[in-house]
Amino acid sequence: MKKYLFSIALLSMLMVACGGEKPSVSTTISGRFVGSNADSLVLERISDNFVASERMAAVALADNGGFSFSIEIEEDSSPRFYKLSTTSSSRPVMLVVAPGDNITLESAGDIFLNYEVEGSEESALIREFNREYFASCDRLALIAENLNSSSRYTEREAYRAAQEAIKSQVRFVGSHLQNLAALYAMRHAIAEQYIPQLDGYGITMAHYAAVLEGLKQRYPNSPYLSHLEREISEGEALIDVINKVELTSYPDIELEDMYRTKHRLASLSGGVTLLYFWISESALCNNINAELKALYERYHDQGFEVYHVSADSDEAVWIEAVRQQGHPWISVYGGRSAEVFTLFNVATLPKAYLIDREGNITNAPLRIEALEREIKRCL
Repeated sequence: MKKYLFSIALLSMLMVACGGEKPSVSTTISGRFVGSNADSLVLERISDNFVASERMAAVALADNGGFSFSIEIEEDSSPRFYKLSTTSSSRPVMLVVAPGDNITLESAGDIFLNYEVEGSEESALIREFNREYFASCDRLALIAENLNSSSRYTEREAYRAAQEAIKSQVRFVGSHLQNLAALYAMRHAIAEQYIPQLDGYGITMAHYAAVLEGLKQRYPNSPYLSHLEREISEGEALIDVINKVELTSYPDIELEDMYRTKHRLASLSGGVTLLYFWISESALCNNINAELKALYERYHDQGFEVYHVSADSDEAVWIEAVRQQGHPWISVYGGRSAEVFTLFNVATLPKAYLIDREGNITNAPLRIEALEREIKRCL
């Protein structure tokens, strides 16, 4: 009897042990990359919160450019993001890999620009997004090399290229709300880095919420859902904080002009003040300065003021720019006061805020037509 009971106990232990190992299936990623400078590929799995990656395998390209990865993925696991990287390219190829997939890739020349993918609908959609979005971003990057030029045509072209990138991004996300590819697409903000005044015109919290609902329907067990919910919650909380801050008074700052005369921002209270952060080496900032002079002359007598803060690292360069441009407003130097930019959450330049007669501070549009409407409203 004891022997019988021992056998049952042993069998139970074995069943528990075996039950702890989830079955996995073989998944392959293979193909051929020719005409590039790459000699090896690294496959990494992106973490569920998108902040890190885990190296899965590395292979050398064959003489004919061929490669093949074979990995084991738990059978019931939800599709996840992986990336293929090379030492010769700063842009990885992003893939969505599900258990049992047999994904093939082909490319000639630049891998990222020319790759084609089969065997994964989500990965093919990512390729579709990359083709349009990064084409506009690459064009924007080329134009940005000439941003120090005084040519307004270059500025208009940069703005247009950024708009095209953002429009393609919004269009793609809106058309694929139930796809992980949309989650990938909406996490880019390349165009806004070049043209800060377009920040907020593209992907918003509403897009995040719509994608979350779509993914819940198609991928109810996806590990990305909880992280997406957390991002939305944090984003909404930040918006709430910003809205509350806008209803309160602003932090006062005191900086010096070129003659070492100190000017307090609060000394302009009672009027309508544009708090403007800029840098003289930016053609975009200088163009806005030129347009701003017309607004200043038009509305100054009605109570409109400008508190102009430079972020230039070289004070002499800033002084020369102020003299050449003939600023009629208070122009002060912030290059020695990094805390000023932190106080007003200035991450990119140019950046502007509008302070009304009651001391309420809000983000100011940098498009002159929109800015003029806000100034008139506050006056």
